[in-house]
Amino acid sequence: MRKNVAEALQEAESIACFFHKNPDGDAIGSALAVKNFFGEKVKVYSCDKLPDVFHFLPGASEVIRYNDFSEVEPAQVFLVLDCGDAKRVPGFDPSKAKTIIVIDHHETNDGFGDINLVEPDRSSTAEIVFDVLKELAQPISQEVAECLFTGIYTDTGGFRYSDTTPSTFEAAKQLVELGARPWKVAVEIYESSPVRRIKLLGLCLETLQLHLEGKVASLYVTLDMYKKTGALPEDTEDFVNYARGIKGVEVGIFMRELYEGGVKVSLRSKEKVNVAKVARELGGGGHQNAAGCELNMGIREALKILLEKIAQQL
Repeated sequence: MRKNVAEALQEAESIACFFHKNPDGDAIGSALAVKNFFGEKVKVYSCDKLPDVFHFLPGASEVIRYNDFSEVEPAQVFLVLDCGDAKRVPGFDPSKAKTIIVIDHHETNDGFGDINLVEPDRSSTAEIVFDVLKELAQPISQEVAECLFTGIYTDTGGFRYSDTTPSTFEAAKQLVELGARPWKVAVEIYESSPVRRIKLLGLCLETLQLHLEGKVASLYVTLDMYKKTGALPEDTEDFVNYARGIKGVEVGIFMRELYEGGVKVSLRSKEKVNVAKVARELGGGGHQNAAGCELNMGIREALKILLEKIAQQL
């Protein structure tokens, strides 16, 4: 399957890359790796602004921001990366491409492409993309390697999460040998926080609550907190791990109010709870230990429902 995908991408005259809304390092790194590998025939589209921390990646300035899918040009191949559901690409219109290729590692992926390369046992979409590119004779550049390393590094939490496997470390080793700079990626991602983010984190941590005999911890951010600190939604990346990282906690919950109404929920677990099951029941998806969803309700009501679902697995 990987070879088939590689050949389809190589033979395509034009490729449009997409990823999920509110993109993370894996989505962005994977798409920019494809862009840097295949060159001008690839256009990367995003419905959201890229988080500032990923602007260091080569090709980030060339990502095309769209407000409506009608702005997207037709292409021979639509390549959808790190996206378990077509609905996570707002307005997605498959009729504008001859072939839809999906590369993903979410266990909740519903196989919405014509060609679906979905490997839930892999740490990240970037790890799968690396395997696909290695199927071709073309050399992998330092720029491509750094994009892929960023995807793997961020989706494994710096190689801390349970989906980190021997193949993950082998991929990271090969990418470093190809020129990826781990120290550069680490500094850009985790050691370059704007002051506004730290101020927002301070307010967020004040919302900490423990539930279900200390096995669940929750945090949240309100729209008012953004106003007070000048922070942006992208600044909340990784906040959920402050809840998950408490001793004795099995599940961390992070909720942030959305400007359009409702809340976005991030769930992280250690071992016992399959948060993908929780998210899936609420219209979202993800992995066993990392998942999310959006709920059209307030923080208090959302927390009540989430705790009821999580309690069924504790």
